[in-house]
Amino acid sequence: MNQQPVNKTEAFVLAVSRRSFLSLWCDSNPQGKNPSKELCDILVVCDPHVIIISVKEVHYQSDKDPNVASKRWEREAIDASVKQIYGAERWIAKATRVVRKNGLPGLRLPPLEIRRVHRIAVAIGGKGEVPIKSGDLGKGYVHVLTERGFEDQLTELDTITDLVGFLTAKEACMGAGCKTLVLGPENNLLGYYLLNHKKFPTDADVMMIDDTLWTGLTEREDYKRKKEADKISYDWDRLIELYVGPNRELLGEPEEQLTGMELALRAMARENRLSRRMLAGAMRDFVEQAMNSPLRSRTICGDSGVIYVLIFFKPTEDRDRRLAVLNDRIGLARHTIGKGNTVIGIGFVESEPGTIAVCELGYLDATGWSAEDDARAEKLKAERNFETRLMRRSMTELEYPAAE
Repeated sequence: MNQQPVNKTEAFVLAVSRRSFLSLWCDSNPQGKNPSKELCDILVVCDPHVIIISVKEVHYQSDKDPNVASKRWEREAIDASVKQIYGAERWIAKATRVVRKNGLPGLRLPPLEIRRVHRIAVAIGGKGEVPIKSGDLGKGYVHVLTERGFEDQLTELDTITDLVGFLTAKEACMGAGCKTLVLGPENNLLGYYLLNHKKFPTDADVMMIDDTLWTGLTEREDYKRKKEADKISYDWDRLIELYVGPNRELLGEPEEQLTGMELALRAMARENRLSRRMLAGAMRDFVEQAMNSPLRSRTICGDSGVIYVLIFFKPTEDRDRRLAVLNDRIGLARHTIGKGNTVIGIGFVESEPGTIAVCELGYLDATGWSAEDDARAEKLKAERNFETRLMRRSMTELEYPAAE
């Protein structure tokens, strides 16, 4: 399953993409209609979102006439990417899953009726000599970014939910006819979005973005406190990668239907950065307490509506026993809370003294939960003498913490 990018430019884009979206949802150089020709450079799929990324590195010929050099660079670095993106979108509209670079079946594509496609063209090599402009370039909105702009956006918005929130807000604002003049780098537009509670105006005709917004944001003390507070959230990212493996090898080859493990991982990956901060904090608290007390299980209600059940197993409990307990616990959690369509169980085991490892991952689709399910859960609770500890971490935690 290991996929190697074609050149250093694509390697950079793939590395940034995988850091942001995790390896499970990125395919590099997937095949299109012609097996010998790549569909695009990077394809990111996380239901219902599909992000098509095309990368072109073209040397700007500064020794030529500026008008000639600019038109050539724009044609080869931007127009060629846009053409590739639109072509890729046409092809995947007829497909049900990605075809990997090696010809093997890859990521499943969301059904057309719910699919949300986002288009990103990364144009490298312009040396700041050619204006970069995003917009509807013929067949849908394309976000045109420089190398720096791409890295800044995916470093700041490094979850699928945070990124598509920005892309969608930007598309809606510009699609409504708002003309935007961005002074300086593209990241100033991101600065405006973050400083305005992750919103763009919906009724503006013209918007001028100042060249100081991004620098001003990153120099603020509350922004620095946010970055410090977010550090623990990357425990959540690492947890997902532990289940997936660096190149998705732990999931095995794709099957016709998504497995419970894949569904669980997709739900976990949809948590935004703030939610991951709170979930990771709750997870760390639970593990520390479970190692030093009789505590075995805790239920956490995520901000996304997903219910998480954390379970601590003894080293003597085998896999069959762990799976049985996990499935019992996630059903009981849904019964206890009384609402929620998705319940995920995460198992931990002390593999050796002082060392904690993740083990089984459980998934329950509770969309059809009934009174009969409640009755079974209540009976199970009585039979097994299960204790239920429900933890509702405060969802009022500030994304930008106040000074102490």
